[in-house]
Amino acid sequence: MNRASIRWAAAAASLAAAVCAAPASEAAGFAIFEQGARAMGFAGAVTAQSKDGSAIFHNAAGIAFLKDKQIYFGGTLIHPSASFTGQEPFPGPGITENGDVGILIPPNFYYTHPFSERVAFGIGVHAPFGLQTKWEDPDNFSGRYISTRADLKGFALNPTVAFKLEDRLSIGVGLDVRFAKIALDRRVPVVNPFSQRVVDGAEVNLESDMNTGFGFNVGIMAKPSESLSVGLSYRHKVNVDFSGTANFEPIATGSPELDVRVRALLPAGATPVETAIEFPGFASFGFAKSFGDWTFEADVNWYQWSTFDELTLTFPSEPRLDETIEEEYSSSFQYRFGIERVLNEAWEVRGGYFFDETPSPPASMSPLLPDANRHGFCLGGSWVSGRFRLDSAFWYVLASERSTGGANRDRYDGTYKSHALTLGISLGYAF
Repeated sequence: MNRASIRWAAAAASLAAAVCAAPASEAAGFAIFEQGARAMGFAGAVTAQSKDGSAIFHNAAGIAFLKDKQIYFGGTLIHPSASFTGQEPFPGPGITENGDVGILIPPNFYYTHPFSERVAFGIGVHAPFGLQTKWEDPDNFSGRYISTRADLKGFALNPTVAFKLEDRLSIGVGLDVRFAKIALDRRVPVVNPFSQRVVDGAEVNLESDMNTGFGFNVGIMAKPSESLSVGLSYRHKVNVDFSGTANFEPIATGSPELDVRVRALLPAGATPVETAIEFPGFASFGFAKSFGDWTFEADVNWYQWSTFDELTLTFPSEPRLDETIEEEYSSSFQYRFGIERVLNEAWEVRGGYFFDETPSPPASMSPLLPDANRHGFCLGGSWVSGRFRLDSAFWYVLASERSTGGANRDRYDGTYKSHALTLGISLGYAF
């Protein structure tokens, strides 16, 4: 192994840590759109509605139409499943790999408080981005030199204020304080000069501190009539600068001479590392129409994934390892449709569908981010009793089968398949 091999290995590590993507996400790229079970039952198509505190995420203007003080909180159980089938030249058509993420539970919490008929305040805690990836049998996983485990964890603190300009028109604005941390485990490949075979020379663990970025969100909601409403919202991109350490732990190769060479080239101890992620901005336009006990909404969302064009990794104490990696994501659209029927004072049912375009080119597909176009099929319901409400929703998310087409930058080519089952539960109380 030479210094170029170490440089490549560290660059791959940075890519993994910064992207930290996985089939656990229910929006293309590494966005999360499960922000309240009632909204999930509508397939996330609620930009033009205001029924609970999750409006802080979907459209800040909506909280101006909420009556009474409200608490709305819950979480989503996400069970992803992914598989990979290899292609020539590497890892080959006989290779099949399976994801092993388990169950993820991103939570959310919202509180809204109307100060007057015209002014309302709210605060939300949610996770607009965040992922996890893990593959079975990491010691033998054919993509272990790219990643065996990666995490992007964090949350947003989103204080919001909304104003009614007229009885049927409101605007809202919020501060988006983003907290995030990243981690990665992977292996470093070395070529045994005696057998000419690639073996594991070291394990890399990269972990950052909890770092912070700042952005904002704005929204407008208009209700031309009792049965028609329209909404427009925008959440600005947020840049987070990450600082952390990378640790290179040698792995015995079976050759004492090679082990000595590997140890001599690996950085010693915890090596400082810095990188940054510019989380994309996104905008949504929607309209909702009511017909008696029925409500229908259609939304179009735009994600500014073009901001994720490259990753720069800096090792202040090891500048030989510095690297810039091209990603070349493109901005993408989501199309969301939901419908609801109020059965009586206690029960509501709803359902929906969404189509989510992938922003990633085939060259960027990898075990870190096996992204593809996604179809979501959604069902939900609510039980309302006085000031309490209990919402639930179920999603089946099916990603289109997608091949790297021999274009993967890591030279790890094959076809990815994935799907996910999600169950959202939220509890609300007005007082």
